[in-house]
Amino acid sequence: MKNKFLFITFIYCLIVIRINAQQCDLTLAGTVIDPHESEGLSGARIYIEESNQQLFADSIGFFKFSNLCIGSYHITIDHSACESQKLFIDLLRDTFIFVELEHHGHFLQSITIEGSRVGSEGASQNTIRYNEIEKHSGEPLAVLLEQVTGVSSYKNGSGIAKPIINGMSGNRISILNNGIVQAGQQWGSDHAPEIDPFSVEQIKVIKGVDVITYGGNSLGGVVLMEPASIPKDPHLHGIQLISFQTNGNLLAYASKVEVSKKKFDCRWTLGGKYGGDRSTPDYYLTNTGLKELSSSIFFIRDRIKSSTRVYASIFNTELGILRGSHIGNVTDLQQAITKEIPLFTQEQFSYQIESPKQKVGHYLIKFSHQRQTKIHLYEMIAAAQINHRREFDVRRNGRSSTPALNLLMQSYNVDFKDRLELRNHHFNYGVQSKLNVNTNQSGTGILPLIPNYNLYNLAAYFQWKRVRSSVTYEGGLRYDMNSFNVTYQSKETPQVFQKGKHNFQNFNLAGGIKYKVIEPWVLRLNIGLAQRSPEVNELYSSGLHQAVAGIEEGNINLMPEHSYKSMFTSSVSISHRLIFETNIYCQKINRYIYLEPQKEFRLTIRGAFPLFIYKQTDALIYGLDVLAKVELSDQLNWVNRFSYIKSRDLITQVGIPYIPSHQLTTSINYGIDRILLTRNLNIEIGGKYVFRRSDLLESQDFLASPDAYFLMNARIAFDFKVRQEFFNISAQADNILNNKYRDYLNRLRYFANEEGINVKLALKWSF
Repeated sequence: MKNKFLFITFIYCLIVIRINAQQCDLTLAGTVIDPHESEGLSGARIYIEESNQQLFADSIGFFKFSNLCIGSYHITIDHSACESQKLFIDLLRDTFIFVELEHHGHFLQSITIEGSRVGSEGASQNTIRYNEIEKHSGEPLAVLLEQVTGVSSYKNGSGIAKPIINGMSGNRISILNNGIVQAGQQWGSDHAPEIDPFSVEQIKVIKGVDVITYGGNSLGGVVLMEPASIPKDPHLHGIQLISFQTNGNLLAYASKVEVSKKKFDCRWTLGGKYGGDRSTPDYYLTNTGLKELSSSIFFIRDRIKSSTRVYASIFNTELGILRGSHIGNVTDLQQAITKEIPLFTQEQFSYQIESPKQKVGHYLIKFSHQRQTKIHLYEMIAAAQINHRREFDVRRNGRSSTPALNLLMQSYNVDFKDRLELRNHHFNYGVQSKLNVNTNQSGTGILPLIPNYNLYNLAAYFQWKRVRSSVTYEGGLRYDMNSFNVTYQSKETPQVFQKGKHNFQNFNLAGGIKYKVIEPWVLRLNIGLAQRSPEVNELYSSGLHQAVAGIEEGNINLMPEHSYKSMFTSSVSISHRLIFETNIYCQKINRYIYLEPQKEFRLTIRGAFPLFIYKQTDALIYGLDVLAKVELSDQLNWVNRFSYIKSRDLITQVGIPYIPSHQLTTSINYGIDRILLTRNLNIEIGGKYVFRRSDLLESQDFLASPDAYFLMNARIAFDFKVRQEFFNISAQADNILNNKYRDYLNRLRYFANEEGINVKLALKWSF
């Protein structure tokens, strides 16, 4: 009996000791700061999911939780007008953390540090973060990029758009999907990038020295689509987003889930869109529906000094082209261009997509391996892409289901990079190789617009940077060798197959300097010399480009472009209350290649179409981008953007076609951290004024430049919590006044007005 009593006493003592050892007396403290100003953000909310506790940071951004137990915690940090930050912490002892919240959603100059790579100092680099990507879910990539000052969209109807950066577009802009130049049919305004913006964490627009590391033909700039690292959280987390747009009854869905395991991290995304005919204030835009399905998967395996990543994505879309843009004869075409309501316009809404239309599939797989040493960061990349484009025309005898253009592109990349740091000197150099094989698939029964060709590219680049106290110097050099092997059919009768071979060698040279005048005032200067080879479509196009309803003819005698560009940027940032930035640029391009409209309509067996011919001239493009943001209070801020751009043909002394107009946008944003049962209530109202291009002659186009126009928009969004689940609801309205207008940069402006009012409702679930 005595032994039994001693045993029970011993077990009781162990339990008491265990309970005492588990006393919840740990603290978690930290500071929430603005990364640009290194100042605390007062009023930031810090929420611990497991204990359902929340605090608000004090005037210097400090917070402290007490009496926490040992364990794992999910923490959410947010602030009005900021992008929320989520953390996972294994709390074993008293802990202090620093949290950076991006408080400048409209900040133009975003210098980033990634690994051991220091962001460009002399370049202009703009970042669109994830909250902005979510806000514009369901919109094309180019429309999302318009959030950056100096970026416009070159459109083909409602759902197809390509970005224009400081007047440069098409082949002069490189878009990188997870570090790989997007390989597809880049030519033409109807060839929107086959990328789902929701699959990436942030988008960067680079206009300066850093362009050298990404592509030799990027005279205008580079768009980087970058996925974020996956948080080291062993639990499954993600976002589910569904939205509906009233114009076109477009339903969009996006999903992202991610998890971190011991051996690897994984993220999976899925997106889709289904919409019907868009509408102007007066009529439907018949046959402008779309269907889209995309998905990606991302694996990361991190070790102490190395990292291996595998990324794969698929993107499939079917897009209708305005039926009223395809006309049967010259007389009807002349009538259609001046007609108020397009031909073939239906009175009822429809989801049906008929010819003319296009179907595109894009598939990408990428493997990369990084190894870190004391001063080096080596990276090897291998990637493969397949792009399959089919365009369907209105054809007789039931052949509309047979594609009139059927192109298959295979692209293969192998890159080697190294980043080296020696005290205050930073070096970035590498070798890149690319093979593109583009072939027309048989069975179209039509002479192809683009011939079969192979492109071989070999490139090497070198970047240097020196950082001193108040001055940073930067320089870069790039060499590209491009070789085209082309098989095409002659235009003469009888038609025979001919071989064409073109070899181009391009050199890019750039330099930049950053000078900190005083603490809030920074100056940046960037100067660059670049060459761009003509692309196959500019050399060999021959026939109907049906998606833009025009006949295009290339010029086999085109020579490489030579560009001389300078940019000067002045940034003033006083705390987070005032941001004022100006970017002045000037670019002279010798032998500038452009598509010139002809005063000629050409009748073919497929109908009557306007004629466009590729030509060269000497061009001057210059302008000014201005960003001004004023925070009137902790809740209220006012953002203004202005883009002024001019172009001049130095030979004919007239304006250059398809250069954007001046633009002015303004928005007022009001945010409240908490009201009733909601959090992060955000109300925004804005306007956009686009000027008329008055520097073009009537003889330069089929129609005079459209009039200036003004659009208004508004948005409201807020968060709320149901049990342990977080939701966000938003409502947005574009073109609130339902104005009738035509945009100069829309190739289908000859036939129809732009869209009318559009209301978008969205629900996001975060878990």
